[in-house]
Formats: sequence, C-alpha cells, structure tokens
Amino acid sequence: MTETKLPISIKADRRLVHQYLAAICVNIISLAQGTAIGWLSPFLPLLVSANAPLHTGPVTDIEATWIASLLCVGAIFGTVLFGWSADKFGRKFSLCMASIPLLGFWACIAFGGYVELLYLGRVLAGLGAAGVFLLVPLYITEIAEDRIRGSLGSFFILFINMGTLVSFVVGSYVSYHITSYILMVLPIVFLLCFMHFPETPQHLIRCNKIEAAECSLKYLRGYTTSPEHVEMLKGEMTTMINQVYPNGKDSSEDSSIKLADFAPFSTKKALLIGMVLVTLNQFSGCFALINYTANIFAESGSDLDPNLAAIIVGAIQIFGSYVSTMVVDRFQRKGLYIGTAFGSAIGLAAMGVHGYLKLSGYDVSAINWIPVASLSFVIFIASCGILPLTFVILSEILPQKLRSFGGSLCTTFLWVVSFIVIKYFPVMVEVLGMHGCMWTFAGCCMFGMFFNALFIPETRGKSIEEITLAMEGKSKN
Repeated sequence: MTETKLPISIKADRRLVHQYLAAICVNIISLAQGTAIGWLSPFLPLLVSANAPLHTGPVTDIEATWIASLLCVGAIFGTVLFGWSADKFGRKFSLCMASIPLLGFWACIAFGGYVELLYLGRVLAGLGAAGVFLLVPLYITEIAEDRIRGSLGSFFILFINMGTLVSFVVGSYVSYHITSYILMVLPIVFLLCFMHFPETPQHLIRCNKIEAAECSLKYLRGYTTSPEHVEMLKGEMTTMINQVYPNGKDSSEDSSIKLADFAPFSTKKALLIGMVLVTLNQFSGCFALINYTANIFAESGSDLDPNLAAIIVGAIQIFGSYVSTMVVDRFQRKGLYIGTAFGSAIGLAAMGVHGYLKLSGYDVSAINWIPVASLSFVIFIASCGILPLTFVILSEILPQKLRSFGGSLCTTFLWVVSFIVIKYFPVMVEVLGMHGCMWTFAGCCMFGMFFNALFIPETRGKSIEEITLAMEGKSKN
C-alpha cells in the first residue's frame, strides 16, 4: 500500500465534522437568498406580458427596471444595518434576523397584487441579501480552521448558485404564486437548523464571554476532555484572544472602533483591495450576462427556450462553484484568481469579436456557436475562481477588529456597483454595443489579473496573523 502524504490523521479529520455541518447549515440561508435572486429571470417576462398576475395588469418597462434594481437599493441600506448588528448582537443573531426580510419578500410575491408591493418585496430581498453576503463569509471565516477556511468559504457562492438554479427550474414549471409558497419554506428551514449552532468564538471573546467562547470552540473543533485536546483548546483560545486583543487588553473599550484602528498600512491596504475586488466582481460581466442570457442566446441564432437557456447557465454556475470548493484549498489563491480572470477575459473577448463581426455585416452563421460556448465558459471559469474568491479573500485580509465594519463597507460598495450595472447595462449596450460591453468586461478581468498578481498576498492555509504580516510586507519568523 502507498503511504499517504497528507499530514492530517483520520482522528483529526473527525474534528472537522462540526465545522462542515455549521458551514452547510448557515448556507441554507445562502440557498434561500439565491432563490430570491433567481426569481427575476423566469417571472419578469411574465410581469411585462399581457398575462401578468397583478391586479393592475402588466408592468411598464420603467417599472421592470426598478423591480430588477431595487434589490440592490435594499442591500445598500441593509449592509449598514447588518454590519452594525453583527458587532452589537453577534453573528448568529444577525444571521437569524436576515431570514425575516426574505420571508417578507416571498409574502409580498404570494399575496401582493400591485407593483408597489413588488417594489417593497425587492427591497426586502435586498435587505436579506445584505445580511447574507456580509455575514455568511464572516461567520465561516471565524469558525473554520486555517486548512479548510477556503473550502468552507467557497460553499457560499455554491449555495447562492444552487438557489438561483432552483428558482429558475421551479419558476419555469410552477405557477407564479405556488413558487412563492414553495420557496418561502427555505428561510424557515434555515432558522430551525441554524439555531442549534454556536456563536463564533471570536465574537464571544470580544464580548468578554470567555467561557462561552471555549464552549463554542470545543464544539466546533470536536474537542474532548482528553489531556491532549484540553491543551489544544487552551492553545487555540490563547491565539484567538491575542488576535482579538493584540495589545493585551480585554476591556469593552478596546473592542470599540476608533479612527486609530484605520491608521496601520495593512488596514488601509486591506480596505482598498476589498473595494477593488468587489468592483471587479461586478465588472467581470457575469452578473450582467446572467441577466441577459436570453438575449445572448437569441442573438447567436439559438433556438433554445429562454427559460431552458437560463437553467443551463444556472447548472454551469453550480458546476463551476462545486469545482471551486474542490480546488480553493489545493491551489494558491493568487494562481487560481489570476488563471480564472485570464480565462474569463478570453471568453468575453471572443464574444465581443463575434458581436463586432456580426454588426459589421460579416457572415457569422458558421460560428454562431461562439456566444453560447463563450458564455458557458465564462460563467464556469468565473464560478471556479474570481466570483467565490472575492468573498474568501475579503474575509481573510481584513483585520479581526474591523472585519465586520470593513466587510460591511466593501459589501455596501459592491451593491452600489451592482445597482449601476443592472440599472444602466441597457444604456451601456446602446452606447458601446454588445461587443463593446464584452470588451470592457474583458479589460476589467485583465486588470483584475494584474492587480491580484501585484498587490494581494497569498492567503491559503495562513493564519490571520500571518496574513496581516503579509499585508505589511513582512513574514513570520
């Protein structure tokens, strides 16, 4: 028999069980959020049609753009709310509260017959999205061991994409109101499952609840009362306390955020990197491509039904996200991000070339497969790397004390950029043409590739302390 080279024993692997269970259960709300995001694709065409299920009849084109973009508006305000709540009341409580606006969204869809109630529902879905996008990566970062932090972190986008596909499928084959009744169950399932898991040890330490932090860590790591595990628990608790209180202080005053906390170079660099990463996440074009899948398939001459095309793209997203969970802790973050950014740029550039040739009057019937193939490739390759890694890297590089505030700041900026992309992408198409948009997105991906190579440190398998030193251009002796 060949001897394994893995340094992790079977006994140690059993200690990961509770961390995986916690990551899966917390991501049920990511699944629920994905269904709220995916609702738009199958039902917006219905709402603008003569068969609209509203008492007021079909919605106008302007109303449709607001229905699409108000999720981002709700998320902008929700990020501030949940960022404050995460520090004031804890990660677990705030995550449970994030399920309430999602229930409100589905209630507005199920029982609302007016466009104003759809507006309210989309704002509520945005509030839920703010909590999910901010708190799920934050919770996982604080409960996971360094060696599996990337894999558990990549579950987030995987579950979001799974929820989106569920919404595509259910919305394509089930009626408008029945869909809302079915998908309303997911936030409730999340509450029932997640309430049994503990608060993160780091937050409990910040609240000076040391005994509760020890109990949380003991559960998450599967520590027993054996002398070996007792020593491991003490060692990890000491490390976490030093991370939360690097100056040796343990008072509540030290946990409050001050202007001086933003003074270190590593903190400024982390916030700047976060802002750039979330901007590139949206200007990689993937979010816009998903919303305009039907248009791209139609322009390519495809005979596929628009809903079927959306389902295919959703399935490709999930496959890419699943691959990401397999490779994110096996390969360096930098290499994976750079490689997938380059691949996305090539795919987007190919789509742009096809669109330009078609617009210029060339016969492109022989290569009409390029937009479909390129779109599928871009969605897959981006889901493997640049999309999930944005949130993994962001949650890793922010200093522990500012992780919640910095995360909320970057996530707020993400939703601002997302609103601009969704609301004004049709205008961008009119001004630049579809080919110009694809080339712009390709250029953003190339910029992201060089930005990552030059400014973002490698974080795979490193402790928070080592990442902070790397941000400062130092190394741990």
